[in-house]
Amino acid sequence: MRSATRCVVCAIVLCSLTAGITGEELDLPRGPKLQRAAQRWELLWDVPPTTYLHYAAAEQKRIDPLQPLPDGAKPIDPALSYVHFLGYEFNQIGEIQRLAAPLVMEEHLFQPAMALSGDKQKPGGVWTREWLFDNLVSNPKITLSSSYLVKEAETFNGAECAVIIGTHTRVEPAKPELETALRWLTYTSTTTTWYNIEERRVQASAIELHASLFRPAVTTTPAATECYDWYVRYEFSRDFDSTADRYLHERVESAIDKGVERLWALRSAEGTWPYGASKRGGTALSLLTLLMCDVPASDERIKQGFDLLKGMEMETTYSVACSLMAYEARYITEAEKRAYLSNPDKPPEFKRAVTPEDREQMELLIAWMRGNQNEVNPFYNYTRNGEGGKERFDFSNTQYALLGLAAALRCDIKIPAGIIKPLVEGVVAYQQPYGPKVKKVVGYKPPTDKRKEGKSTYASKPIEARGWNYSTKSKWDKYTEVGDAYGSMTTAGLTCLLVGLDIAQSMDAETFKAEFGNKAVHQEWEKAAQASLECGLAWLEYWFSVTRNPNKGRTWYLYYMYGLERVMMLAQVRYLGVHNWYNEGASVLVVTQADDGGWGSTPDTCFALLFLKKGTVPPRRKVTTGSK
Repeated sequence: MRSATRCVVCAIVLCSLTAGITGEELDLPRGPKLQRAAQRWELLWDVPPTTYLHYAAAEQKRIDPLQPLPDGAKPIDPALSYVHFLGYEFNQIGEIQRLAAPLVMEEHLFQPAMALSGDKQKPGGVWTREWLFDNLVSNPKITLSSSYLVKEAETFNGAECAVIIGTHTRVEPAKPELETALRWLTYTSTTTTWYNIEERRVQASAIELHASLFRPAVTTTPAATECYDWYVRYEFSRDFDSTADRYLHERVESAIDKGVERLWALRSAEGTWPYGASKRGGTALSLLTLLMCDVPASDERIKQGFDLLKGMEMETTYSVACSLMAYEARYITEAEKRAYLSNPDKPPEFKRAVTPEDREQMELLIAWMRGNQNEVNPFYNYTRNGEGGKERFDFSNTQYALLGLAAALRCDIKIPAGIIKPLVEGVVAYQQPYGPKVKKVVGYKPPTDKRKEGKSTYASKPIEARGWNYSTKSKWDKYTEVGDAYGSMTTAGLTCLLVGLDIAQSMDAETFKAEFGNKAVHQEWEKAAQASLECGLAWLEYWFSVTRNPNKGRTWYLYYMYGLERVMMLAQVRYLGVHNWYNEGASVLVVTQADDGGWGSTPDTCFALLFLKKGTVPPRRKVTTGSK
């Protein structure tokens, strides 16, 4: 899991050592230097792959530039958040796996600072290396040449630490860059890193950055030279052992309770949860979340929310689909929730005792859904929007449409024929055509010692890991191994397949015949969907992360986390490869929860809570996959 072939480092290049600041002029929480005879430390990370590490931005500020800024330059203030990893996302010398890209600015700054030599060093020890950052969020690629010097040990926040000074300078590109291109103009940074000798990990790092880049004009934003003269100090905040089931369970229960209270606090005076221009969508998603988090349907605030929902505009596919899911959640009993969480291999069969009034509302929503499916393709947009024989669509809207339809079907509300077959066929057609060949893990037994590897059983034949993009056919370059599929849209594609297969299985004879004609057609359709599903699950396994949206950084991160939970619950997978997806993801969410109990906006708080509560209703039959 910590292969050096999957890190951001290109090579080690010898260069002369240049001295950097030590941070002694800064007011840092350090203790005295520790004078010892023959101090010598083995500088490497020793973090179990299942342990989550969180580093907070303890201090950040703009500092004086090394030289006066050029005319028209735009100084940028730092607005950095945390840095976090699970142990499998970097190796013992602190190289972040290449699969973790694209890196956000926080990770880009922290990566050179967290690098270690991997061998024994004493004060005065030096080493050098070169970094290639060719996949950064919103910033151009850059190559840095780094030099490191080991200083005397000292205490930092009560921990005995070796001090490492790093200096990092930009390597000029081999070919001149276009004057109009997004490009770095200057770049130097100095890092002071405190390595915790006992815990064998970084305790803190202070970074002084002086950099500038040219950002070309975009739409109404004029071109500008941006200057980054920053000081930031990251300090170890906490770790979390994702294998500590009992403690994790306690933290999850507490996080859900606080999250529910935060969701109530986000409610408007009217009794809704508007999100931007979408009043129905935010309200329906919040009602769904509260109900799945065990708020009783008899709660007067819940009743008020549904009463208000009736008079709201249908708005979009998202809002209509979430409304259908919320109505279903109103009738899911506690007995059913306990049953499908305690025994996911045998989902329970319970009826939804939907009242006539709610059934009428759901049927209106289904009619809207049918009338707003695209005509020239089988997918969904926010609303119907045909232009010149083309209709926009995306797999995010499309997956929610299917989730809404499935919720209605479980409530014994008939859905129209002619939707599922072409839609699933379209999803299969838009999947990435090629991908890296991997042998999927089909059986995994975790180790008794968390610092050792578990026992894995692999599939006999390799399979291509193939994902999805937002609204175009995903691409993959087998020579550069670069593609545009990413986590949240791959979970969307997989959701479409899993829900589509389940809906087809649940159809009555009349609807089945109208949809497929005969069993032979259905069998071929199902075979193609299953093959696509296996390759999609292989993509999630290959790119697995719970600290970022794979291949997208922190963009739509919590939306991805809810998508991951949904796919794992629909596929009834406990381990995705060697990862206990729930424990690892929950460990991140309980640490990143804000003091107010939320995770940011109303939708993000809902997504986090739905992950923690395992808020997806499983299918009525177990889907056959290669994972367990």
